[in-house]
Amino acid sequence: PILYNDEYYGIVEIYSTNKDANQTFLRFVLTLASTLAIALFVAYFVGGRLVTSSLGPLTQLYSTSREIATSPYANIRAVKQSNDEIGDLVEVFNQILDNLESDNAALTASESRFRVLAEHAPIGIFLKNRGLELEYTNERWREISGLSKSQADAFINNIDPKDCSLYESVQERARSQHTPQVIEYSYTTPLGTRRILMEHLAPLSDNHGFQGFVGSLLDVTELKTAQMELEKLAFYDPLTDLPNRRFFRGHLELTIASAKKYDRKLAVIMTDLDDFKKINDSFGHDAGDRLLTKIGARLKAAAASADVVSRMGGDEFMLLIKNVENHSQLDHKAQNILTALNEKIEINGQHVEVGGSVGVAVFPTDAIAYEELIRYADIALYNAKAQGGNTVSYYSSDLDKRIKDKMRLEQKLRKALDEGKLEVYIQPIYDAQTRKMQKGEALVRWFDEEDGYIRPDIFVALAEESGLIYDLGRIVLEKVCAFISINKEKLRSLGMNSIAVNLSARQFFASQLLTLIRNMFVHYDIEPSTVEFELTESMVMDDVNQAIGIMRAIRKLGCRLSIDDFGTGYSSLSYLKQFPINTLKIDRSFIKDIPEDKNDVEIAYTIIAMAHNMGLNVVAEGVETKEQLQLLKEQRCDQLQGFYFSKPLPMSDILKLDHAIHFPNEGTSA
Repeated sequence: PILYNDEYYGIVEIYSTNKDANQTFLRFVLTLASTLAIALFVAYFVGGRLVTSSLGPLTQLYSTSREIATSPYANIRAVKQSNDEIGDLVEVFNQILDNLESDNAALTASESRFRVLAEHAPIGIFLKNRGLELEYTNERWREISGLSKSQADAFINNIDPKDCSLYESVQERARSQHTPQVIEYSYTTPLGTRRILMEHLAPLSDNHGFQGFVGSLLDVTELKTAQMELEKLAFYDPLTDLPNRRFFRGHLELTIASAKKYDRKLAVIMTDLDDFKKINDSFGHDAGDRLLTKIGARLKAAAASADVVSRMGGDEFMLLIKNVENHSQLDHKAQNILTALNEKIEINGQHVEVGGSVGVAVFPTDAIAYEELIRYADIALYNAKAQGGNTVSYYSSDLDKRIKDKMRLEQKLRKALDEGKLEVYIQPIYDAQTRKMQKGEALVRWFDEEDGYIRPDIFVALAEESGLIYDLGRIVLEKVCAFISINKEKLRSLGMNSIAVNLSARQFFASQLLTLIRNMFVHYDIEPSTVEFELTESMVMDDVNQAIGIMRAIRKLGCRLSIDDFGTGYSSLSYLKQFPINTLKIDRSFIKDIPEDKNDVEIAYTIIAMAHNMGLNVVAEGVETKEQLQLLKEQRCDQLQGFYFSKPLPMSDILKLDHAIHFPNEGTSA
């Protein structure tokens, strides 16, 4: 309708058609659809090309990853195509591969070295899994066990049954405590060879727990054998196979502790051979070793099974007698031991009798400490030998006192020798017919500040035992040589043409004797003929052939020789005639009872006649009476020595004597 100011003016009608619009819309839709289709196609194509182009590096990286997955350690690397984030990713990827390759190379080299080391190691190496089954063994392990790879699991069956439980417990301890363990056990190879093996076990574990063992195996059979030999050497004597001093002391200490606990007695017996040196000298040291072996076996047979027989060294043996019930039982055992020592033994086809001495100390009677018990047995043995050997001596406090006194005297003697406190006296020797002085004998004297005069037979014997006789003999010889050197003319005017010096056995057989004598003569510028040496009969019989050689050497120096104490030893005329001596001295024991004792008279007559027949001079010692003088003079004894003429005098007093001796009252003794 058309209205104006509310007035109706008419109506306008419009008529239209949408055909063209529809056609236009349709064309638009079609155009738009075509355009969109073309745009989508173009976009798809372009976008696909762009996506393909963008994802190319990733695709290559993926392909490279697949190749690496099939060959992890191949020398394959991704190629960097851009400098964007994907390019950075490729670089990181390649760096990871480089690191993996480097680690793998190091691991491979390490594994190679370990394999070479394991296969050629001097020790067995093995690996066990969680089920304790052997997964790896090297060649040395198979050599030690005697098992092949296929037989390895049978290893535990060859361990000594007594060690199996210990072996399993050690494995369990290593697994539960996660600590390495070491075990030794006996093992028998399939061939029956017994060995001692040492195994080191180290547990393997990770986050999942115990994974097995890695270990090493050593054959320590030879080492253990050597160790046992060393222990045997440490505690046993290799010659006699008896316990040695170290074993004996330790065992004695334990036995004493047991004896204290159960209130029992025991005894220590110490013994050594009396003439062992003669065996070595006569038959050689090999024969001496065989003798010691036989003596050890005899002592073991003479002792009870519970007793301990030990070789302490040299020819000294010690026995530990357990469960001593009474003195008679102990004495019976000691006598059995002495009998065993005295039985003849065959050495190099000859039967020899060595003999021995026995010293006994008893626990707790004599001592309660093992050191004192051994020392007291030694003191008793010392006493047995001092009595001449071949006897049994028991320790006592009185014996201990005597030994200590002897040791004290030895120390004093040593000091006296060092300080020159021993004096040399001379006893003149006179011609039996003319009573003129012809020579003298040097005798050593010792006056101690505390003990006063000490008899020569005491301290000379002590010097022999302690080895001080060398110093004593040297001092006497030196003082005699000095005295002769200073007083040559006076001694010649007195008629004392020589002074006799006694030689002990040790001095006589000492290797330096001749050198000492020769040096003394040169140093003091004296004639060798002014010194005479006296030897005892028994001394030269210890080794006749050697003694003859030494005597000839002394005679060759120009000295005279005499046999002292003749008649008291056991020399034979067959030996006596070989001795290059000048004089026989009749022992005082055959002179002191003449003329009353007709046997001594006959002995003296016989010695004088025999000596003269052999062209020897005869000196009678110990002449103390006119009757002795007259009888010896009648029998043409050459020279006399004794208190009837003169006691031993200090050297200075000798020079005051006359060359001849006169007796205004010959009816009395001097």
